Amino acid sequence: MTIGAELELIPLHAETRLPLPIESHATACSVGIIRRTGLRNGWSERAVELDQPFWELPGGARISFEPGGQIEVSSAPHATASSLIAELTDITRMLFDAFERHGSVLETRGVDPHNSIERTPLQLHRERYESMTRYFESIGPSGIRMMRQTASVQINIEPGDNPLERWALLNRMAPMLVAMFSNSRRYAGADTGRASYRAHLWRTLDPSRTGLSINPDAIESYADFALGAGWMFECTADGSYPSFGAALENGAKAEAWEKHVSTLFPEIRPRHYFEVRSPDMVDLPWIAAPIAMIAGVCYDSATAGAVAELLADFDSKTLVNAGRRGMADEQIASVAGDFVDLAIGGCEALGPEYIGSDHLDIVREFADRYPANGRSPSDDS
Repeated sequence: MTIGAELELIPLHAETRLPLPIESHATACSVGIIRRTGLRNGWSERAVELDQPFWELPGGARISFEPGGQIEVSSAPHATASSLIAELTDITRMLFDAFERHGSVLETRGVDPHNSIERTPLQLHRERYESMTRYFESIGPSGIRMMRQTASVQINIEPGDNPLERWALLNRMAPMLVAMFSNSRRYAGADTGRASYRAHLWRTLDPSRTGLSINPDAIESYADFALGAGWMFECTADGSYPSFGAALENGAKAEAWEKHVSTLFPEIRPRHYFEVRSPDMVDLPWIAAPIAMIAGVCYDSATAGAVAELLADFDSKTLVNAGRRGMADEQIASVAGDFVDLAIGGCEALGPEYIGSDHLDIVREFADRYPANGRSPSDDS
């Protein structure tokens, strides 16, 4: 029952709330702050050709950058949810303290609430990100905003003995996770009117590569989804992009498959494990809530079966409504209490060695403050 996670943090100047550069010789920058923190804590800095460095931590975690300068903290796989939560808490506290000492802040929202895309340049320039930028700009503004201005909590779950069943469960759970952990109502200084503006960006960046996979024939449907998604790395003479299936027919090499599937962004992405990508980034005290809830549902078989039945009617329409209305959506609100009770019961069934009582108390506190009152963290703003 190993579990991992990735957290994204948005670094900003404390006074101006402008984006912090990854690297700069003239002002405070993320590389300089992390480098000094790493030297004090035994982190190993690694160079990346044409891009900024990353750091490997003694416990197996990694700190790197996203295209707009967001900081990504990626854990190693953990044997328990509590050891994962403890590691992420320790790392992020060190980063928060370090950035504060240098007149900067790390924003814990699903999207930058202060800056427009014009203030947030592309800061990673390897071919992948340059190609993604051109591709998304051919569709609309949401893709580059997603790349450069969003932040999430991603939880990585084992496929288990019945991966198709767990895959279906996680896809049904995605709208609940979007709604419950919505934390991105404000963008570029304004109220967007959406509980999760980040979810709106995902819905509108490119329908060919996002959304839910709830077809009973999961393997075939996901293959069709992947083949139908646009191939980002080949623009035709008229400025359009072929699907990957069409690119294969036109001579693209089969080895490009791995590169292509890494640019697919469904709510649940299959790798050697399942990436659960639905929750917005939340304030650090609440990090235990999405991690523990997902573990409690997935890793206790009785809970998994009950939640699958509870959320059987959730679909792509529910996903859209989750991002728009959050916990105010009637369909989601009608089952949220039962979902929370089941998730907490699943955590309890896994035992205190897997999810400690202190972390389970955080889950209960989150549930009492937000879903029990029909609210999500977005409502605080």
